[in-house]
Amino acid sequence: MESISDRIKLLLKNRDITAYRLCEDTGIDSGTFSKSIKTKNRWKSQHMISMAEYFKVSLDWLMTGERPLRSGLSSSITESVKRIKRVPVLGLVECGRAVTTWFDNAERIIEMTEVGHLNKPFILIAKGDSMRPYINPGDKLLCADMSEQIKNGSAVVVNFRSAPDSYEANAKLIKFEKGDRVTLYSVNTKYPPTLHKESDIHKIFKVVRIIRDVK
Repeated sequence: MESISDRIKLLLKNRDITAYRLCEDTGIDSGTFSKSIKTKNRWKSQHMISMAEYFKVSLDWLMTGERPLRSGLSSSITESVKRIKRVPVLGLVECGRAVTTWFDNAERIIEMTEVGHLNKPFILIAKGDSMRPYINPGDKLLCADMSEQIKNGSAVVVNFRSAPDSYEANAKLIKFEKGDRVTLYSVNTKYPPTLHKESDIHKIFKVVRIIRDVK
C-alpha cells in the first residue's frame, strides 16, 4: 500500500465500513476526513491514533506500512505515539550535479515513527539519475546530522559552501581521503567522481533511509 490513505481505504473495504460510519464512531470531522483521504499523507496525529484504535491495527503499520498489522493493545499504540516525530520535507536534491538553495523552508511536514534517535532529521526528494538504481528520481531521502556514523561508502547529502549564506547540495556516496579531502562518487559510472577539500564543505548529512513509493 503506497500511502496512509490507501491503507485506510483497504481497512474500510475489508471491514465493510463506510467512511461516514468511521467518522461517526471516531468523532473525526467528515469534511476533514474527505480532504485528508484525497491529499494522502497529510493526516493529523490524533486522527491516526483514533483510527488505529478503532480498527485495532498497529499505528506503525497505518503510518508506514512497515510494521506488523495487528495491535490490539492500547499500550502498544501509546508507545508508538511517543515515537512520532514531525520531519520537514525541504525540497529537491540533485543526484548528478549540485543544486542551489535547497535548504529552505519546509514544503510540508511528514509525521514519522522510528526517527526519535535521529539528530535534526529532514527529507529531500531525489532528482537525477546518477545514483540509479540505488536512489531513483522521486525517492524520499531521510537525512540526519549524524557525521560520526558516516563511513566510506555511505550515502550522503553534501552541503557545499558556494557563497556566504548560500549553499549547494548533492546526493552521492563518499570516500574520505588523506589530507582532509573527500571523494564523492555515483553509482552510475557515466558521472565521474569528484574530489573536494573539506574546507569547501559546509555540512555532510547521512542518508539514513531511502523511501520509495511502489507504483
